[in-house]
Amino acid sequence: MGRKIGLLIVLSLVFFTTGVLGAGLPAFPEGEGVIISEVNSGDNLYQQNQDQKFYPASTTKLMTALVAIENGKLTDTFTVGEEISNIASDSSVAGLQVYEVISLKELLYGLLLPSGNDAANTIAVNIGRNIAGNKTLDPTVATQKFVDAMNEKAKSLGMKSTHFVNPHGLDNSDHYSTPADMLKLAKAAFSNDVIREITRSKTHDLQTDKVKHEWKNSNLILYPSYDELPEDFRQANGLAGVNPGFNGYATSGKTGFTEQAGRCLIFEGEGEGKNVIGIIMNSDEFGVFKEAGDTLNTFIKDYDFIKWTGKEDFYSNVEIENYHVFDGATLKTKTKIAMVSLAPKNNNKSYTSKIKWDENVVKETEAGIQLQTDVKEGDALGVVQVTNGDVVLESAPVYAINKMTVRGLLDYPILYWYVTIMVLIVIMAILRIMYVDFMRKNRIKYAKIRLKNQNGRRPNRNGRRQNRNGRR
Repeated sequence: MGRKIGLLIVLSLVFFTTGVLGAGLPAFPEGEGVIISEVNSGDNLYQQNQDQKFYPASTTKLMTALVAIENGKLTDTFTVGEEISNIASDSSVAGLQVYEVISLKELLYGLLLPSGNDAANTIAVNIGRNIAGNKTLDPTVATQKFVDAMNEKAKSLGMKSTHFVNPHGLDNSDHYSTPADMLKLAKAAFSNDVIREITRSKTHDLQTDKVKHEWKNSNLILYPSYDELPEDFRQANGLAGVNPGFNGYATSGKTGFTEQAGRCLIFEGEGEGKNVIGIIMNSDEFGVFKEAGDTLNTFIKDYDFIKWTGKEDFYSNVEIENYHVFDGATLKTKTKIAMVSLAPKNNNKSYTSKIKWDENVVKETEAGIQLQTDVKEGDALGVVQVTNGDVVLESAPVYAINKMTVRGLLDYPILYWYVTIMVLIVIMAILRIMYVDFMRKNRIKYAKIRLKNQNGRRPNRNGRRQNRNGRR
């Protein structure tokens, strides 16, 4: 955050170049805290010491900006007070003057572009008074109100290993965060329209009632040419012409530096439908911009999306072994979120997705996948897991699209109709044989009866039968 670090930043860009041509993922030194994420897929693409605590330095100011926007109006104007003197003499500043009148939105530019600690203090005092509902609250008390709101916001974002004690990020043993937590902050900050607008600006000029400000973004990876930087800065460091550290995919970010924190950088880049956000903490002054540039080049140029779900988050058709005849054999499944992975274009065979079934509902057996109970539309079936080898990249609940009933006894005659027909044919054949045999036996018996009757009686002329002795 100190002004003296400017030359070190520039030297890092001179000695370590990175353009839009891919250079491969950097070998991050083991002492750095790193996490890289792709926003559209939700994948964390690289992690190193992601849960270790580090000093966040001026990357803290993304939280300062979020809290200010949530608790103030951009058009509100504030009068700069003595709070701007309560910072270290070598702090990075926006050049504010006591009694200068300036709006909240302009203060946010002074906070995020030149990383002004004076802007941070002015925001904290005035927004702290807003939070307390007291316009005359003591500056120290107001600042504490603001810092308390920063910690509450961190808690709401799930930043479980983070604690702030000031709005600017100067070192304090009780002021810390982790790369994983700072990623949550970065995603929230870069999704805010105002912060996105400001951090994507390379310059901002402002005339207030007291002074004209010309602010430049401290994220030097955004500048194609050193000629865009302030003239006094270029002359002091002997810089001119093309910036070898420029990266064409970089869109925004926030820098930070103290002796204890080392070089910190939150960066964002976009290209080919990808949106990459990275956190680098405790880097050295020579490597951080190259690391960011190489990371963007690799994940944007050399990686591509694998889409696991389709339209309306459809996942797959599953063939059920014990299906009810009128339901059909297919169980259709879906998630409630799109599932997408970012994987190396030429080496993605180890990326797979599969349903891990709730075995109280569906179970995979040697005979096939079987229902354990009836399923209605919308019932939870388990989770879809996306893996790279043995590592689970993401998971999401999976649900039934259609209803299915467990097979019953009455299903079998219909399902196995060909067997049923054969059985019926056999039964009919047996019945026919029995009938024919019955009729044959009855014909023989009837014939014998007729023969016996013919031999024992004969009819008279009147058609009556008489016995042999002539009696009637």
